[in-house]
Amino acid sequence: MNMKKRSKKRKRTVGPAAAAATFPELPEEIVMEILARLPVKSLLRFKSVCRGWRAIISEPSFIRTQLRCSASRRQQEPSILINPHFRHDRPTKFSTHISFYQWEQGASSLARIMDAKDFPVGHKFRLISHYTHCDGLVLAPTITKLYLFNPATREAITLPDGHGHSHTAGLGLDPGTGRYKVVRSFYRSPSMDPPVSMGMEVLTVGEPSARWRETAVDPPHPITRWRTALAVNGGYLFWYMDRRRYPDDAPRGLLRFSLRDEAFAVTRLPESMDPTLDENVLPDVLHGELCVVQALPDKAGVLIWTMSSSSMDNDDVHLDDGPWELRYCICVNALCHPLGVLPDGGGILLWANRSAHRYDFSARKLAGVVCNLDRIRYQGGRPARWKSVVDFTLMPYTESLVRITAA
Repeated sequence: MNMKKRSKKRKRTVGPAAAAATFPELPEEIVMEILARLPVKSLLRFKSVCRGWRAIISEPSFIRTQLRCSASRRQQEPSILINPHFRHDRPTKFSTHISFYQWEQGASSLARIMDAKDFPVGHKFRLISHYTHCDGLVLAPTITKLYLFNPATREAITLPDGHGHSHTAGLGLDPGTGRYKVVRSFYRSPSMDPPVSMGMEVLTVGEPSARWRETAVDPPHPITRWRTALAVNGGYLFWYMDRRRYPDDAPRGLLRFSLRDEAFAVTRLPESMDPTLDENVLPDVLHGELCVVQALPDKAGVLIWTMSSSSMDNDDVHLDDGPWELRYCICVNALCHPLGVLPDGGGILLWANRSAHRYDFSARKLAGVVCNLDRIRYQGGRPARWKSVVDFTLMPYTESLVRITAA
């Protein structure tokens, strides 16, 4: 009798899809609002619940809604993507293993594995630029190849070869078409001595049989080698111009590239910055806004200048001079990367060397290390190759469903 009762109980057990059918049907708009607030990992599983959910989660409009919700959540709960760089063969080659870990402020001391890929050794990662992130997508530039990832969905592609070796690259959203573009520069001549002849080409992500195409005009000024472009809200990429190698050719500013009309221009640095201190200036991005970190002489502190997103909505001529706003004055003694401003006056996260620190605005001092990259726990443990880790890239991270291959 007991066996029969247990058998009947099993028969009455229903799966998630069947259970959902017993409730009154919700309007599709409500379902979308609920689903958009779930993690990407859950959404990928829920595509198998029913055809209706699969259709909703695959819709471009839903992917944009989920991205907005994810970005809003990360304003309150900062998330950082960690990418370790491993040495394969000292001193000239990097390992062709690429892995991503996600660390969340306040969640735990564990960095969760997002994705990991091994690429053919023949690709020769002889030199690696810092990776760049835009709306959940990560561009990984090396001296021979460009790789594009969505760590949340575990999509990864090797971009086709362009003209010669990549000099520097960038990734951003074209607000006119809603498509993501990868931009890479290259030398038109094998010699890198003056005079410089540099070209630029663009690839639209997700297009069937996507190929590189050259911009209508070449960059007007040489840009610093191996500096990955900065992508900001409004559809612009920014590069630091190479004033060290070409002081007579490059004005003091950032080379600006509009992803909408693929035109070049220059955004000048704040006028109050001492032009003799270029080595103490670091362009960066803070919550989607362009910023410049300036170290003051004699280690007196660091200034963070920002250009608001509303400025990016104006015409390009308006962007030539900024306008720049002095947003933060921080009492630290070296250049650092801002990773995000914490909510409710919690301070700001700063990345320097191999640690992320929290700076307390009210106390005007560093409040401690929140993430030491060599000491935090990594999901699955540290593999044997961890002994050869030489550097890390840290990026403020917003997970998304954005596709990198043709639908």
